[in-house]
Amino acid sequence: LLHWARRNNRNGSRRNIAFHYDLGNDFYGLWLDRNMHYSSALFLNPEDRIENLERAQQRKVDALLERLDLRDGQALLEIGCGWGGLAEQAMERCAIRYDGLTLSVEQADYARDRLGSGAQIHLTDYRDAQGQYDAIASVEMVEAVGQHYWPDYLDAVARLLKPGGRAAIQYILIDDAIFDHYARGADFIQTYIFPGGMLISESRFRALAQERGLEWRDVRHFGGHYAETLRRWRERFDRAIDEGRLPASFDQHFVGLWRYYLMYCEGGFRGGTIDVAQVTLMKSAA
Repeated sequence: LLHWARRNNRNGSRRNIAFHYDLGNDFYGLWLDRNMHYSSALFLNPEDRIENLERAQQRKVDALLERLDLRDGQALLEIGCGWGGLAEQAMERCAIRYDGLTLSVEQADYARDRLGSGAQIHLTDYRDAQGQYDAIASVEMVEAVGQHYWPDYLDAVARLLKPGGRAAIQYILIDDAIFDHYARGADFIQTYIFPGGMLISESRFRALAQERGLEWRDVRHFGGHYAETLRRWRERFDRAIDEGRLPASFDQHFVGLWRYYLMYCEGGFRGGTIDVAQVTLMKSAA
């Protein structure tokens, strides 16, 4: 019942996003990379542990932007813009018009300061977005939507893309063989870390996309890279605690909960029951 009450209608989405992301930019800045990417990096080799996290995160964004094939004068919408890392790289590539959507006040303030007047950051639900865009990016945002709202999310992508436009989506999925069992309840993350969240059933999500005329192209899975990303985050988190840099408002219960969250997720990716992927969705030019 509590999980149902936290569903992602418009009011619920704002509450759920604030619960997780508005813990404060200073908190996330302690353990994310310096460009503030809170999603899986893409390493040259996740097992060699040589490459730094910043470069691997830049490679992840580059891979997404290459899917979009942006050119000067085009318009890019990011659904779930985070702290502005993807926007910054995109605008360095070419002269585009950028709009970013978030429901986190903390993220919006940070992204606006970071990007300046060259980008527009909107505290707007994806369902309420307006306009037409050559390209859409969305990085690990759809997990915050919930299964009931997957059609709404994909309706928005299809509606906001120009004919012939492309969307590059990075998403976390759970093995279809256990999805029904997973979807019947609320796991640790849904209960304590990210209310209203739900991992993707790739087969169901793909079918919904195709029903809306969005062609599913060039999917790439890289779960091992997420396990390594989470290991790096946990090391940085622990270092911040050991060095006394965690704000006093976060007690030992919070520290234990978040350390377990990072380890819990790392174990899921290493075990193979969850995975991360990028895909290109193409809207017909007709």
